[in-house]
Amino acid sequence: MECLTCHNALPDDAAFCPRCGARCADASEAADFRYAAFISYRHIPRDAQVAKQVQRAIETFRLPRHISRETLASPDAATDAPDSSSSSSGASATTSWPKPGAPLGKCFRDQDELAATHSLPQSIRDALAQSRALVVICSPEANESAWVQREIEMFAQLHGRERIFCVLADGSSSESIPPLLKSKLTADTSGVMREMPASPLAADLRPKSPQPQKAELLRTIAAVAGLNYDDLKQRQRARKHRRIAAALGSAAAIVALIGALAFQSYSAYQTALIEESKSLAAQALSLFAEGDRRQAIETALRALPSSESDGSRPLVPEAQAALEKDLAANPDPNQRWVPLYSIDMEDDIIDWALSGDNRWVALLDKSGTVSVFNDHTGEELTTVKPKAFADQTLSDPRLDWFIEPFGPVGLLMANRRGSGDLSAMAPPDADTLKSFEDMYALCTAASGSDGASCIFQRMEDGLYAWRIGLEDESACLVARDFSGFWYPNQTLIMKDILLQDSQPQILPPDLSGFYARCLNDDSSAAYAFMGSTLYSFDFESGQASSISFAGQTMTSMIWLDGDLFYTATDQSEKNDAASLPFSIGAVHADPTPDKQLWTHEDTYQFTYMHRNGNLYSAINPPRICDIIKEPGEHLLLIAAGSTILAVDANTGEATYQHTFGSSIENAAFCFVEEDQWAYVVVLNDGTIDILSPMYSVTTISDQSAFATPYIVDFADICFSRGTGNPVAFIHAADQPNRIVCYQFLPTYENTEFVECTLDELIEMGNSFLGRA
Repeated sequence: MECLTCHNALPDDAAFCPRCGARCADASEAADFRYAAFISYRHIPRDAQVAKQVQRAIETFRLPRHISRETLASPDAATDAPDSSSSSSGASATTSWPKPGAPLGKCFRDQDELAATHSLPQSIRDALAQSRALVVICSPEANESAWVQREIEMFAQLHGRERIFCVLADGSSSESIPPLLKSKLTADTSGVMREMPASPLAADLRPKSPQPQKAELLRTIAAVAGLNYDDLKQRQRARKHRRIAAALGSAAAIVALIGALAFQSYSAYQTALIEESKSLAAQALSLFAEGDRRQAIETALRALPSSESDGSRPLVPEAQAALEKDLAANPDPNQRWVPLYSIDMEDDIIDWALSGDNRWVALLDKSGTVSVFNDHTGEELTTVKPKAFADQTLSDPRLDWFIEPFGPVGLLMANRRGSGDLSAMAPPDADTLKSFEDMYALCTAASGSDGASCIFQRMEDGLYAWRIGLEDESACLVARDFSGFWYPNQTLIMKDILLQDSQPQILPPDLSGFYARCLNDDSSAAYAFMGSTLYSFDFESGQASSISFAGQTMTSMIWLDGDLFYTATDQSEKNDAASLPFSIGAVHADPTPDKQLWTHEDTYQFTYMHRNGNLYSAINPPRICDIIKEPGEHLLLIAAGSTILAVDANTGEATYQHTFGSSIENAAFCFVEEDQWAYVVVLNDGTIDILSPMYSVTTISDQSAFATPYIVDFADICFSRGTGNPVAFIHAADQPNRIVCYQFLPTYENTEFVECTLDELIEMGNSFLGRA
């Protein structure tokens, strides 16, 4: 048999043509339906889940109570323009429907229904014949299923196309809706049947669909029930309003309870944020005290909202105060020493050097790495691995390696044993690195005022002293006043300091006796102490001389106006550990030492301290830390153990003396004005302080002491190029790979404090961290 409209071949029992939707002559369909809908889908997890969702929505839906039976009887009520030529209204007019208010009906889903019979094709045909509507779960996989296509074709033959509805489960409409439903044979104006696009009703239940799933399910229900979607939507809305109205009393109580719980939860959340901010603020202050200023600022910023207008985090005053302190936005009267930065090397730091012009600090660690940093910001300038420190098998890094400033801009790096190499460079230019083999320099003297230095070298036949300088701002070492680089005829040899070993690279491991050495102001003479003898090297005359200090070991010396000032310990007799004798003296040396001018005798003490279960001892020998140079009047600053002395350089009289509770690592004069002076001191227990004994009324503060969290085993002091304020570099014995730089920021009666807003502080913090 064929369709009279489109001439499509049809089976004998077909009631409709699936291609054009026309009803066959004398065709009839069931007057009563067992199922509200037949759900056709591909048996894969996603499509099965959507099929279950559609089935549950249809079977649990109850028909509105006030809907008319005429509306239920209309098969095309769900469409705005019914096609009377393909309608099954005649058959449906006698359809038996549940009463209004009753469930819409059951659905047939083959996975649930087929278990009762073994005749699958006949079971499917029976279910299709007894279903009022066909719901097709559409997806690219379902579109490839021959079984789904056959179910659509069979339903279209039994009931026509108008009661077939699509539900998108995945993919686009073009790739998911079956081909039979996307087109329809329709007569054109001339009566010729043509394949025309069809627009089947399709609800969208895809996971990423922008449409609400409840609305899309209601659209499917309206189609299955033969109702107008907008009408059903209005009825559902009215039903919802009635339910809301009925539940207002209990809802009010529930809302009040939820509101109380929400307020309580919000309050708890805000309290937790406040406590977190307070904890972060405390961490920031702790990091700041340890010298890790960058991490301190970053932690303080985490404790604050991103701006004054940011309400996501409450503003905690402690966090804002911590950021202001970490930034040193204003001087803190209670903390005059502010950490500028900390530097952590990869290995333990064993020596360091500050440039002669106070522009960089160089660090040497146990791995043989020398890193140079900007002394104001801590920014790394360059890193090198000199040949002098390449071999650790023949030398002890802590005893044999050292670095020293060379002139105003140079850096010397030497190995006393091993390869005996000496290297030089002018930071930050690492390319100027020069290396000289077999030098075996014992030490270098402090640079003279003309930028020269003196290298003391141990040879097989004695002690050599080399005066060297910078020919220009490169790091090329040249000998001054000599016709060659190292000209033997001008070498000054101390014949009476012959050493037992014949190989210069095999040096005595104990170099503790070689402490004191210096140059005079014009670098024309050098002085060194070994054993119990003070030697002088006159580069102008080429002569050497000596003076004996029996039973004493010089620990430091300085040349000033033709005189040598020194400190020495007494090794002539045994002394208890509680009190050790030492002396401070002056020797006329212009240029060679010839007579003793004065001597000051005193004692110093060992100190011990416990921290974190560890015992730390400090046996800091006497040394000259600094000198005030005034015309005709000089003052020496001496540190010995835990005692500091100010000694008149003309008479040897101690004009000031003070003993601390811990050994002194370094000290320097500061704030010198006519006959008034103060001094900065760094103690072994980590204290940095400024004392001003000569000021009747201090211009600094009586609260200048600051306790760092470290045990200090060596320190250096310089002064800021911009403000002239003291700057202290400390090395932590309990964290040996770290140095920390602190700067003194005094406050005066006329010091102005600037009020910074939160946004200004946050901007300053981000700028410090290099953030946009």
